[in-house]
Amino acid sequence: MQDTMLQQSLKNLDVIVIGAGFGGLAASIELAQRGAKVIVFESYPDMKKQGDVIQVPANGTRLIKRWGNVLEKIVSISASPEIMSIMDKKGKVLLDQQLHTDFDGFPIIYGHRGRIQHFFYDFAVSLGVEVKWGASVGEIFENDVSAGVLTDDGKKYEADLVIAADGVHSRSRSFVVETADRPRKSGFAVYRSWFPLPLLQNDPVTRDIANSEKPLFKIWIAEDTHGILTTNPALQSATCFVTHKDLSDVTEDWNLRGDVGDMLACVKDWDPELRHIIEKIPSECLIDYKLLWRDPVSKWVSRKGRVCLIGDAAHPHLATSGTGAAQAIEDAATIGALLEQTGKAKIQLALKSYEKLRYGRTSLTQRMGWETRHVWHQTNWDAVAANPDMLKFPQPAWLLGSDAKDYAEENFEAVKASIENGTPFVSTNVPLGHVHEDWTIETMLAHEGKLADKNFYKTRD
Repeated sequence: MQDTMLQQSLKNLDVIVIGAGFGGLAASIELAQRGAKVIVFESYPDMKKQGDVIQVPANGTRLIKRWGNVLEKIVSISASPEIMSIMDKKGKVLLDQQLHTDFDGFPIIYGHRGRIQHFFYDFAVSLGVEVKWGASVGEIFENDVSAGVLTDDGKKYEADLVIAADGVHSRSRSFVVETADRPRKSGFAVYRSWFPLPLLQNDPVTRDIANSEKPLFKIWIAEDTHGILTTNPALQSATCFVTHKDLSDVTEDWNLRGDVGDMLACVKDWDPELRHIIEKIPSECLIDYKLLWRDPVSKWVSRKGRVCLIGDAAHPHLATSGTGAAQAIEDAATIGALLEQTGKAKIQLALKSYEKLRYGRTSLTQRMGWETRHVWHQTNWDAVAANPDMLKFPQPAWLLGSDAKDYAEENFEAVKASIENGTPFVSTNVPLGHVHEDWTIETMLAHEGKLADKNFYKTRD
């Protein structure tokens, strides 16, 4: 059911949000809807409709459904492909996987990242959220009664709490976790492009793609590399990605202009259809994007309990998880629901509850991205011949069917008791019977370049 009006229970709450990406804007919306005064600091100078495709599954869209008509706008410019065709590098179809286009009546969409972000922004501003563009945060502080930021131009801002949503390159994370960790290489980079679909019209090899009235989703897999094509008939656009081994140093720019020739070299002797698609990509539409990572951390809340991490600042996801944006939205909905329970007087309890409710789930969804990519890159071809379903993109009910707001409200008393009294708390937003296991980048990288035994996979059932 859509929430038409939320109680203004947070009308005396002042909030600072660092970052105007999906997580930051979602948090701003969730809190502003409840009456909070929210200021967002974004280092970029303005809102640009850039980017390529992003998936928002049903666990995200069910939360957006509560934001006025934002979901309707997103659906109008998005695609919901029915089939994911997974092929070998020569174009032989290994599996035509039926995709959910919705779950519990909530759509699963593939839309333009920049346009969707703009819809979030417009709605946040309509709720009274103030966004300061070109405002880079240099320092965070907190005490027993407040938290705040110092911007690089020397200005000081203070609020009741700070939500750090500044992405995988988060400068805020070290304040919270109290270690100077930095993004690390995942071992891969990806050529990413978003370009007009009609560019494929005049080539007989790609013409059927351009003419398809249905959105297409194609994946080519091989050792250490996979290619992806998606189309969006509503916007007459296409995306083409090629993930490849990353041999550059992490200190280099993580977002470089791509070269079509280099992209083609990654798929030499592959399916002519994929190569013909790549040949049509305008150079200005192509980037080489380093896939960076941070070890999962269980500490998302600062020492005094007034600063928290959300989204990629807390739990960066690989694109092969398909749920990075949705997890950021879930974070935001959880914080909003919990602060509504505790009010301004118990911010620390709300944020510690948020951390406890979310960490086990996001650790698993992060791992899901690694595991899916590993199955595609280190394919056991004999096993695939016997059981093509092993290549499936995960669509589990525990992921798609979860409502983060309802989950927070229903489990608040139990998680509160766990925090205050040490009562055991068992998460139910993960697979039934799942037992959490900590893991690190090294755990995953140790399996790169070789097949893993079935006990390695925790999210493939």
